[in-house]
Amino acid sequence: MNDPVLQGTPEPVASAQYSWGGEMTLVQTIVETLSSASGRAPEELQPLHHVVDVDALETIFGPRGDGQLRPVTGEISFVVENHEVVVKSHGRVLVRRAD
Repeated sequence: MNDPVLQGTPEPVASAQYSWGGEMTLVQTIVETLSSASGRAPEELQPLHHVVDVDALETIFGPRGDGQLRPVTGEISFVVENHEVVVKSHGRVLVRRAD
């Protein structure tokens, strides 16, 4: 079986830094970064909730209800429309081609 998730660390075609508590949500940041990488308008992209639990992304990496940051480090990656999206615990969003 051919796994579309990239092996190694190829250069991202687009990236952004998400700020917890900023004006944009994590999902908006991911969609905007994916839009930039794919050259397609955000509304033309497949909805993220079809490929990843977007609430879980916020819960895993986002601050607690009292505003304290979580002591979690790591990353979550998933594939959307031939692009690998990597969300890092410190807020970095990377998008790489997965084809």
